[in-house]
Amino acid sequence: MGYHHGDLRAALIDAGTALVAEGGLPALSVAEAARRTGVSAAAPYRHFPRRQDFVVAVATKAAQELGSAMREAVDAAGDDPVEAVAAAAAAYVRFAATRRTGFDVVYAPELRGVHDEELRHAGRAVSDLILLRAIDATGGDTGAAVDFVPQFMVVAHGAASMNVVGFFTDLDAASDLARRTVRSLLRSASAQTS
Repeated sequence: MGYHHGDLRAALIDAGTALVAEGGLPALSVAEAARRTGVSAAAPYRHFPRRQDFVVAVATKAAQELGSAMREAVDAAGDDPVEAVAAAAAAYVRFAATRRTGFDVVYAPELRGVHDEELRHAGRAVSDLILLRAIDATGGDTGAAVDFVPQFMVVAHGAASMNVVGFFTDLDAASDLARRTVRSLLRSASAQTS
């Protein structure tokens, strides 16, 4: 993954993404990303003066990619908002299992209290993807839909976490569990608003 006269910032983020995918958040190192891109150890500091800046950039890319994976699943699910949200949960589990960046970096402790507009936008896009379909599923009950979003995250992130640590050894089973649980929760929320 050498860097050859292009966008050094993007190359470093790609290297950081690969490091996290290989070894989780502890493996994210600006110096190692520089080595992998073939630049001096000092070169990244023009783009990322602090490690936290690098974590934010890698997390932003991860959130954008997670959002894209979930959006594809939602689009493929068709017009039923419950099935769209259930498909998004399964996509979340698959993304986290195959790309640890969605699991480790998006929730990095270094991001607490960080105010980065690009990261906020990427995270908001993921939440809105779920929220808007939950509003549709609940017949326009915004309160019920807002209450559902953290439930979605608990289920999807919980199933992904259990898969990553080896509790679920079958990715299909983990993603299907998330799909079925989210479907059930959203149908229940929809029934309560009817």
